[in-house]
Amino acid sequence: MSAALILANAQEANEPIRRLAQQLASSGFRDTSRVGGGNPELGRMMAEYNRAAVRHCLIHYRAILDDLIRQVEQENWEQLQTALEQAQAYREQVYPSGTPPVV
Repeated sequence: MSAALILANAQEANEPIRRLAQQLASSGFRDTSRVGGGNPELGRMMAEYNRAAVRHCLIHYRAILDDLIRQVEQENWEQLQTALEQAQAYREQVYPSGTPPVV
């Protein structure tokens, strides 16, 4: 998933958009893309030896992305906001405010 984020930015054909995305993403992009920028051989081995689990997670992730795309395409702003609120609430459960970052 992290590698897909990196590749999506790297393969953006519109260079000004690609640079703008990098500037706007700031440290969030750095943190989110950390795993995808790691050792490619290790990533391949993790996928090879955990094929079913990796496949399941990627399919689930794609379904979530497809749902978000649909909400934007259909201008379903209330449903999009609900999804973003759910994401915010879940993140707060996992990383409560004031929790120091893991380094």
